[in-house]
Amino acid sequence: MAAIRKVRISAPDDSLIRALSEHRTARDGWRIAPLDGSPEADGLVILDLDNPDESAVSVAALRAGGYAGPVLILGGLPQEGEPDDEAIARPVRLGTLLARMDAHWAQTPDIAPAQLGPYEFVFADPVLRHTENGAPIRLTELERKLLAYLIDAKGGLVDRAQLLLRVWGYSAGVDTHTVETHIWRLRQKIETDDPRTRFLMTEAGGYRLILNA
Repeated sequence: MAAIRKVRISAPDDSLIRALSEHRTARDGWRIAPLDGSPEADGLVILDLDNPDESAVSVAALRAGGYAGPVLILGGLPQEGEPDDEAIARPVRLGTLLARMDAHWAQTPDIAPAQLGPYEFVFADPVLRHTENGAPIRLTELERKLLAYLIDAKGGLVDRAQLLLRVWGYSAGVDTHTVETHIWRLRQKIETDDPRTRFLMTEAGGYRLILNA
């Protein structure tokens, strides 16, 4: 039986819920409802706010309530330090929003544990672990997907358009710095003075991982 896809929406009215429900029906396993209380940990939250300045406060309230999942913010700005939060510029195309919802539950390559510099990557594990001292580095869902697709390329170059489509569900024509932003944030977490931590390479046209033999 397919997993239930739970989407909770905070919006001025129910028009967005009705529009999304017409395309992602309960019969197909989607549950789209107003945000009421603390959302499910395995779900997705969409904030459609009249005032973009409210986005940081609204996301902070979700985090304070214990929700650690991704948030799509229509017309707002993501909360600093939460790479799984994503701002979608207005005007918001329904097709773009549906694609982003689908990408949240998109199947990820079946990746065996991989050695990345001094770290061991296990997709099901939310942390990247240092093989020598066991020190954990917390990864978000999108960071794990990014690494999984780059590992799946087996050291080959993966262009930005591929990542944008396979991880976020966006077409190559979408003008967004999402990939670059997430790569930058991932580097802030993993790179140290140890040269072995410089395994995530930026090259003309895309990105590649230097995989340990």
